[in-house]
Amino acid sequence: MRRPFLAMACMAILTSASSALAQAPDSNFYYKLSTQFLGENMPMDVFDGGRRNNQARLNNDQNVSGQHWQFEPMRNGSYRLRTEFAGPGMCLDINSSTNRPELRDCGDLTGQFWQIRQSGEWMVLTTTFGGRNMCLDIDPDSNQPELRRCGDYSGQFWRLQSTGERVSWPATR
Repeated sequence: MRRPFLAMACMAILTSASSALAQAPDSNFYYKLSTQFLGENMPMDVFDGGRRNNQARLNNDQNVSGQHWQFEPMRNGSYRLRTEFAGPGMCLDINSSTNRPELRDCGDLTGQFWQIRQSGEWMVLTTTFGGRNMCLDIDPDSNQPELRRCGDYSGQFWRLQSTGERVSWPATR
């Protein structure tokens, strides 16, 4: 009688392990990032020009390269985020004076090391710079992301949806 139970328990463990592994972004493909707060029709994008040039924002869903994000895995278990729009030399970093993400030259900077934690069907994004208690959230007045104290807020629950489009530059590793 214990064998069927043991077999079912093993299957449950393997199934949950494989679904957790399935959530890791594939660095060969671009993703759209959206929040529970604003929904899939408002993915993360970047400003192109003006006083907010290269700052991240949530914008209407379009087929534009600023909404195509690559997750490049790093040796420490974190990721660098880069857009098709800016290319492989620009990474999403945290501006330490505003706590808002913006594209900057890629470097060995803690604001560019992003961690992904699963929270149910959603993902929570943090950086080495902000630590595990500061999550990427949305300012509802500007639709711009910023690091805020982690909590049970819909702006901190992110969906990573593959575009199915392959990354257009060679891997750096």
